[in-house]
Amino acid sequence: MKRQLATPKKNARQASFLAEFARHGNITLACQHATIHRSTLYRWKENSDTFLVQYNQACEEAKDAIRAEIFRRGHDGWDEPLVSGGKLMGTVHRYSDTLLIFHAKMLMPEYRDKSATVNVVLPKEYVGFDPSREGSEP
Repeated sequence: MKRQLATPKKNARQASFLAEFARHGNITLACQHATIHRSTLYRWKENSDTFLVQYNQACEEAKDAIRAEIFRRGHDGWDEPLVSGGKLMGTVHRYSDTLLIFHAKMLMPEYRDKSATVNVVLPKEYVGFDPSREGSEP
C-alpha cells in the first residue's frame, strides 16, 4: 500500500480528531468534528505508528476524563434545579452513590463483586433422580 505523506491539512485533521476524541472517547463525534470518515481514522491507525501512539494516548485521556466525572458526581455532587409550577424554586444538591461505588470498585479490589459458590448436598435418595423422565421419583 502506498503511504501518503503528511500534509498540513492532514496534520490539522489528525490534531482535531485527537483533541476531540481525548475529550469524550467517542469515535463518531470526533470524526465529525475533524470532518473525516471513520475509515480514514482506521487507515491512519494502520499506516502510522506515530498516529497510533497518539490515538492510544488520547484514548487514555478520555478514560481519565470519564473517571474524573464519575468521581465528581459521586464525591462532589451537583446542583439540580428545583422547579414547581414552571418556576425555579431553588436547587437541591445531589450525589451519585452508584458512581461512587463504581469508582471504589475500580480502585479497591476488596469492593469488587465476588463470585459466589454454592454447594448443595442432596439426600441419598435424590442421587440418580432425573426429573425429565416421566415417573421418575426420588
